Amino acid sequence: MGLVTALGFSSCIDDEEPFDWAAQYEIERPIIEAYARENLANPQYHEIQGMRIWYEVIALGDDASYQYKVISNPNAQGGYAIEAPEVHVRYTTRLVQTDAVVRSVDDDEGEELAWNNEPAIWQAALFPREIRYDEDGELLDEPVEFGGITTNGLKRGGRIRVVTPSYFAYRNGSSGNIPANSPLFYDIEIVEIDEPSSNNNP
Repeated sequence: MGLVTALGFSSCIDDEEPFDWAAQYEIERPIIEAYARENLANPQYHEIQGMRIWYEVIALGDDASYQYKVISNPNAQGGYAIEAPEVHVRYTTRLVQTDAVVRSVDDDEGEELAWNNEPAIWQAALFPREIRYDEDGELLDEPVEFGGITTNGLKRGGRIRVVTPSYFAYRNGSSGNIPANSPLFYDIEIVEIDEPSSNNNP
């Protein structure tokens, strides 16, 4: 069963040497804000760990299509982990500095996310700000803070555009044609969302 630790915004890149993320963010911050204001129709920002992710929600999707849930996990921060759904997405990724498209999936069925290989921005963009239900779909006494951008998370048909610092993307590592220390723009649409299958292990 797929699990993602609450507030576990860890990148899939492991740092091999110390790096001053605060200094890097200060370099990127004005570039990201300028890009967001120029390319988003209704730019807003969500702050995580003192860094702003700029975004606009195009559609939240069909609210009845999925219910985000948490599962008790003593090893997770706060004692809970999110049950990571099986998600198929269409998306475009651009480099903020050049606006060049570096990745794109636009076929009808979309591409299934492999949560263990995706940068943290995907969790922030898709998952809820807090989760109110346990694995049985029962209402929790207190919601579990998760930190996602939207209140209830994106559902089927949901679409969001985000401009993220490199910290929540590939950090100071490169990935394919994405250079190190690259703030990124994502245009993401959820084609399908469902309960996790046994092979969906983040």
